Amino acid sequence: MTDTTRQIIDFAQDDNGVEFRNALYSAIHDKVTDHIEAKKQEIAHSLIAPQQEMDQEDSQTEVEQQETEVENT
Repeated sequence: MTDTTRQIIDFAQDDNGVEFRNALYSAIHDKVTDHIEAKKQEIAHSLIAPQQEMDQEDSQTEVEQQETEVENT
Protein backbone atom coordinates (compact mmCIF):
# COMPACT_ATOMS: atom_id res chain seq x y z
CA MET A 1 0.00 0.00 0.00
CA THR A 2 1.41 3.38 -0.94
CA ASP A 3 1.77 6.32 1.43
CA THR A 4 -0.93 8.19 -0.47
CA THR A 5 -3.35 5.31 -0.10
CA ARG A 6 -2.55 5.06 3.60
CA GLN A 7 -3.19 8.80 4.01
CA ILE A 8 -6.53 8.57 2.22
CA ILE A 9 -7.61 5.73 4.49
CA ASP A 10 -6.43 7.57 7.61
CA PHE A 11 -8.31 10.73 6.63
CA ALA A 12 -11.46 8.68 6.01
CA GLN A 13 -11.17 6.95 9.39
CA ASP A 14 -10.60 10.26 11.17
CA ASP A 15 -13.66 11.78 9.45
CA ASN A 16 -11.45 14.49 7.99
CA GLY A 17 -13.47 15.06 4.84
CA VAL A 18 -11.51 18.01 3.47
CA GLU A 19 -8.12 16.30 3.70
CA PHE A 20 -9.64 13.03 2.45
CA ARG A 21 -11.01 14.78 -0.64
CA ASN A 22 -7.76 16.64 -1.29
CA ALA A 23 -5.65 13.49 -0.97
CA LEU A 24 -8.05 11.50 -3.15
CA TYR A 25 -8.17 14.17 -5.86
CA SER A 26 -4.39 14.47 -5.76
CA ALA A 27 -3.98 10.71 -6.20
CA ILE A 28 -6.46 10.65 -9.08
CA HIS A 29 -4.77 13.65 -10.70
CA ASP A 30 -1.36 11.95 -10.48
CA LYS A 31 -2.67 8.72 -12.03
CA VAL A 32 -4.45 10.52 -14.87
CA THR A 33 -1.43 12.76 -15.56
CA ASP A 34 0.91 9.76 -15.66
CA HIS A 35 -1.42 7.97 -18.06
CA ILE A 36 -1.70 11.01 -20.33
CA GLU A 37 2.08 11.47 -20.40
CA ALA A 38 2.58 7.79 -21.28
CA LYS A 39 0.01 8.10 -24.08
CA LYS A 40 1.73 11.26 -25.39
CA GLN A 41 5.04 9.41 -25.57
CA GLU A 42 3.40 6.47 -27.32
CA ILE A 43 1.81 8.76 -29.91
CA ALA A 44 5.03 10.72 -30.43
CA HIS A 45 6.96 7.49 -30.93
CA SER A 46 4.42 6.23 -33.46
CA LEU A 47 4.72 9.50 -35.39
CA ILE A 48 8.52 9.56 -35.33
CA ALA A 49 9.14 5.88 -36.11
CA PRO A 50 7.51 5.96 -39.58
CA GLN A 51 9.43 9.14 -40.38
CA GLN A 52 12.71 7.46 -39.44
CA GLU A 53 11.86 4.46 -41.62
CA MET A 54 11.10 6.76 -44.55
CA ASP A 55 14.39 8.61 -44.03
CA GLN A 56 16.27 5.29 -44.06
CA GLU A 57 14.48 4.20 -47.23
CA ASP A 58 15.30 7.53 -48.88
CA SER A 59 18.97 7.25 -48.00
CA GLN A 60 19.07 3.66 -49.31
CA THR A 61 17.46 4.80 -52.57
CA GLU A 62 20.05 7.58 -52.93
CA VAL A 63 22.90 5.12 -52.40
CA GLU A 64 21.42 2.74 -54.98
CA GLN A 65 21.05 5.59 -57.47
CA GLN A 66 24.65 6.64 -56.93
CA GLU A 67 25.83 3.04 -57.42
CA THR A 68 23.80 2.78 -60.63
CA GLU A 69 25.31 6.03 -61.92
CA VAL A 70 28.83 4.78 -61.17
CA GLU A 71 28.14 1.47 -62.91
CA ASN A 72 26.75 3.27 -65.97
CA THR A 73 29.83 5.46 -66.41
